[in-house]
Amino acid sequence: GRVYTHEIPGGQLSNLRQQAMALGLGDRFEAIEDMYAAANKILGNIVKVTPSSKVVGDLALALVGQNIDPVAFEADPQKYDIPDSVIGFLNGDLGDPPGGWPEPFRTKALEGRRVRPVETELSEEDTAALASEPRRTLNRLLFPGPTKDYEEATGEYSDLSVLTTRQFLHGLEPGREHDVPIERGKTLLMSLQAIGEPDERGLRPVLATINGQMRQVMVRDEAVESNVVAAERANPSVPGEVPAPFSGVVTLTVAPGDAIEVGDQVATIEAMKMEASITSPVAGVVQRVALQHSQAVEGGDLLLVVG
Repeated sequence: GRVYTHEIPGGQLSNLRQQAMALGLGDRFEAIEDMYAAANKILGNIVKVTPSSKVVGDLALALVGQNIDPVAFEADPQKYDIPDSVIGFLNGDLGDPPGGWPEPFRTKALEGRRVRPVETELSEEDTAALASEPRRTLNRLLFPGPTKDYEEATGEYSDLSVLTTRQFLHGLEPGREHDVPIERGKTLLMSLQAIGEPDERGLRPVLATINGQMRQVMVRDEAVESNVVAAERANPSVPGEVPAPFSGVVTLTVAPGDAIEVGDQVATIEAMKMEASITSPVAGVVQRVALQHSQAVEGGDLLLVVG
């Protein structure tokens, strides 16, 4: 009966659960369901279909991940980091909602934030691309974040859609030869031979044969605890220590010595199709950074110190 309260579309419900698990919030999914209803109310009870439903889901995940009271957030959104999809929606990237804009929340949320101008006309390059590669171009124009993630994944792992559902979800059965069609008329014969012991980073050597040729790849075993030194954690009682709001890949946009004001962007974070800006809670100078330019982090990891 909870669906009558949170009203999460059926297709989004399973995806939202996977996002929650990836962000380390899997054990708080009922709280996310409740926050989805609150986020939907804050945004004006919008029509929830792709991509507008993603806006509500992103906001719910962000509020739960940062333990934010939705009433306090609605009253003063300027105090909090807001996912890019939410800012884009409020900026009109998806058009005007039929029920009107949620004011004064919209004005408060957009005040002082850098937003992209809404594009209403296609460039000559995009028009040409629509004719030559319509599917890829539409994906890029409508869903730039997920499309970027998909192209990066296929660039690193190739097109995994050629695998069967059983092969993708459960892996290759050791000692059994699997037929993997990679294109019309071409099939790879693959067989898993052995899995080695993990190293100090949790990487296991995996031996497999591809068309009779032995290959070795290193695979990170998430079930193995790594002995690598743990990342530095931000101290919540120190305002100048800026933490990662949740697990994801963080890219810093400032460097030591940069002068910043309250609310200035200091980094961006990407996780499970959600992108958000990370802003400074205090004004000052960047004293030091705690990670490389772009790096995977866990929620609460220290990103930089402003003093």
